[in-house]
Amino acid sequence: MSSLIGTNYFEMFGLAPKFTIDLTSLDYSYRRLQTEMHPDRYAAGTEMEKRLALQLSSNLNDGYRALKHPSSRAQYLINLAGKKEAGNAVSSAFLMAQMEWREAIEEARASKNMQALDALSRRLRHTISAQEKLLAVVLDEQSDFDLAAQRVNEFRFYEKLQIEIDTALDALEN
Repeated sequence: MSSLIGTNYFEMFGLAPKFTIDLTSLDYSYRRLQTEMHPDRYAAGTEMEKRLALQLSSNLNDGYRALKHPSSRAQYLINLAGKKEAGNAVSSAFLMAQMEWREAIEEARASKNMQALDALSRRLRHTISAQEKLLAVVLDEQSDFDLAAQRVNEFRFYEKLQIEIDTALDALEN
């Protein structure tokens, strides 16, 4: 049980430290480890065993969430490489794209145009998929952690846009 303390999340789940991972293996390892480490299994143990089980279970949950989601997995790899987040540094072209996305979403929302919001959502899902593929190349093939940090910022922006669109669609449906 204590062998998982201090290991990185990839090691914890038996995965290579790469952006492109087998999510089915991650899920399987998580369920197996969660069963083994669950604090209820140590209810009759010593206080130290209980505390350790709780700590490991919490660490396991944190690791699973970090690796399951593409942007947090990318950020975790960047952190493992000793790099920091890129802050808010983005290109002027990306800033223009941000404004265009926001204007299009606001226009569709204001006019209560579900078809336009659906079209934006489809386009955005395609953009997010392309960003995810780009992150895989930048991290797994090029090991360019500085560029990856910038791409993670862009990826997170697109994720927030998707939430905005989904929220607008939900509001119009209700």
